[in-house]
Amino acid sequence: MKKLIFVSCVIVVLAVAGIFTVNYISAQNINKGIVSDSGITQVKDNDFFPEFYRGIYLTVDSANKLAKLQTFVEMAKAAKINCFVIDVQSAKYAKCIVPAENVQYCKDNGIHPIARVVMFPDGLKNWPVSAEYIQERLDVAESACKNGFKEIQFDYIRFNDSSRNKALKNADRYAFIEGFISRAREQLKKYNVKIAVDVFGRIPLNVHDQIGQRMESLDKVADIICPMAYPSHYTWSKKLMKDPYYTVFITSKKAKERVKNAQIVSYIQAFKMKLYDMPYDKYIAEQIRAVHESEIRGYLMWNARQDYTVPLAVVKDFYSRNSKLLK
Repeated sequence: MKKLIFVSCVIVVLAVAGIFTVNYISAQNINKGIVSDSGITQVKDNDFFPEFYRGIYLTVDSANKLAKLQTFVEMAKAAKINCFVIDVQSAKYAKCIVPAENVQYCKDNGIHPIARVVMFPDGLKNWPVSAEYIQERLDVAESACKNGFKEIQFDYIRFNDSSRNKALKNADRYAFIEGFISRAREQLKKYNVKIAVDVFGRIPLNVHDQIGQRMESLDKVADIICPMAYPSHYTWSKKLMKDPYYTVFITSKKAKERVKNAQIVSYIQAFKMKLYDMPYDKYIAEQIRAVHESEIRGYLMWNARQDYTVPLAVVKDFYSRNSKLLK
């Protein structure tokens, strides 16, 4: 009888130990994240953050209408795209109007949704800016968080690129933008989101700039900095306009060298403007190659019309020939 009782106790102890072991392993997986075949780190609450960003931009209309969103998701998955930058508001609404179920649909399909919040269309012209306007922008970002977005990307977070507000020193401009991002972090910290900031492509190449963006300043407050490295926009240099590889490479490389904390994810040109006789598909492929060789965190393809037939075909072909670069 004693032997039977002893054996029974051993079995119970082993069973309990097994349960704890399984729970411990599960907890490890949740805390560390699980890397899927598509190169996306999954963390708790079904949220995803790409190891390497391969993204496209979508309008609020495409994100709002599930049928449209489904089409883009299927196209993206076929090309190994793993994130969408999504406009979350229209001019009529001072809040995120992309429904939570559409945000979740992206996540369920391995797409990391990023909420794009436009701060000052065309850059801040009238100084000082009202406290009410600042709070409205922050509330838009918070409403996106409530709908499930885990990354907020502030665009046009800069002063107007002109001689307006001459009396305002660069240092004051940097301080204003840095202060806004700090305030955004404070208001949104309970949602555990990442904060991204879009900057002109020239910012990583300039020490100072009148639009109020500076790499070292933004590095203090942003998780991700996104230089808009569109070669057609580097109008002061024929070399930079005509050589998409060099432009994206030098912009991305310089950006990475000037930060200590933030990750760099560059916007690249996925639209036909000033291609200088270079085939469109090669133009895009050269930019993607430059992003990888500059060793930054990834790229986001911009096409305001969402015409991604050629760009996505290029992405698909690029990784079919360079499968080791998929992360």
